[in-house]
Amino acid sequence: MKTVTAVEAKNTFGRLLEAARREPVTVTKNHREIAAVFAMEDVRALADALLAEPLKAEVAAGTRNVIDALMAQLEINRRLKSSRAAIEGGQGVVADDAYFERLRARATSRIS
Repeated sequence: MKTVTAVEAKNTFGRLLEAARREPVTVTKNHREIAAVFAMEDVRALADALLAEPLKAEVAAGTRNVIDALMAQLEINRRLKSSRAAIEGGQGVVADDAYFERLRARATSRIS
């Protein structure tokens, strides 16, 4: 992977874009990685490999752009990981008939 400084990226932006078409480019500032530049072809390949089907369908339909879909997938994955950890820690809820009856009763009491 090619690496350029933020100053180089700014001063040679056109070359940065051309380089990103060949391979991902890391941009550093003060010797720290701060960004990466990818060709959209690579981003689409990542999306194809990582997105859940509903998000893929939104991208295909044009109702969500591929970057937004990838960010949404990251948030979904984060929430799933947190929920799974809670369940493993005994903080889960059993969704049985009794649970749904309590839920119905609570909803009904709010309506009345």
